Amino acid sequence: MENITFFELIPPPKGNVFAFPIIMIIFVFITMLVITWLMVGTIFTTKNTSISIKDGEVVINSFLYGRKIPIENILINEIKTINLNQDGEYGISVRTNGISLPNYKSGWMRLKNGKKALVYLTNEEKVLLMPTKDFVILFSMERTDEFINKIKGIK
Repeated sequence: MENITFFELIPPPKGNVFAFPIIMIIFVFITMLVITWLMVGTIFTTKNTSISIKDGEVVINSFLYGRKIPIENILINEIKTINLNQDGEYGISVRTNGISLPNYKSGWMRLKNGKKALVYLTNEEKVLLMPTKDFVILFSMERTDEFINKIKGIK
């Protein structure tokens, strides 16, 4: 019979042996909270994104990509209603920072014509095209003509 020799593992240093697993559990928990927050926010924003004109600004209320744009930065004479299915120039080429789901696109995109766009799309047939000095806004809405008349009446 052979003589078997056992060698033991060096014991861990004194202190909290469970620090790393606890840190990992906390990290995973925080990551899950952030992901949940983003998912809930995305679902919420699909139904609660709006555009309005207030105090000389166009106000876009949205979860991640809301903003206020001074009316003097908007190229008012170029605002129009478009159908993205027919007007290929304004189709989305690349999503640079945004959300792209079936029947919902929101965030920063690059258009096929090379322009930078802030997009809020749920329907591609009736889209407000609102150019600014720096980028283009695409916003799906029912009453585009009413919005265009209102903003043109301000300036």
